[in-house]
Amino acid sequence: MAVGHASLNLHEPGVVRGFVDEAARRGLLDRSADLDGWELFHAVTAARAADG
Repeated sequence: MAVGHASLNLHEPGVVRGFVDEAARRGLLDRSADLDGWELFHAVTAARAADG
């Protein structure tokens, strides 16, 4: 996945977990509707960049 200069490889360890953690942080896992992960993309890329 790539947006602008940011990219994420869903096969790398921790990437999918980053999406799940961000969705949980936003309280999005408590609903029974589909979730568009694109709204989480920038937060996950920023968190992964901060982790090194």
